[in-house]
Amino acid sequence: MAGTRKARVPMAEQIRLINECRQSGMTDADWCRKNDIAVSIVYNWVSRCRKAVADQIPAANYGPRPKQDVD
Repeated sequence: MAGTRKARVPMAEQIRLINECRQSGMTDADWCRKNDIAVSIVYNWVSRCRKAVADQIPAANYGPRPKQDVD
């Protein structure tokens, strides 16, 4: 059984494949079947990639909010 595990795909390649999948016009499942990739793997990539770049997205900067007067 040794050696049956596939090598880890670099994140840049994961992003490229996710984009290719989503722009193919096919369902994720159909694209994955065609490309011999498990759907669960692609969904794990999506989750991992989103988490990796989440800290690179700046927080919204609306400035201080004025207090609302209540009558």
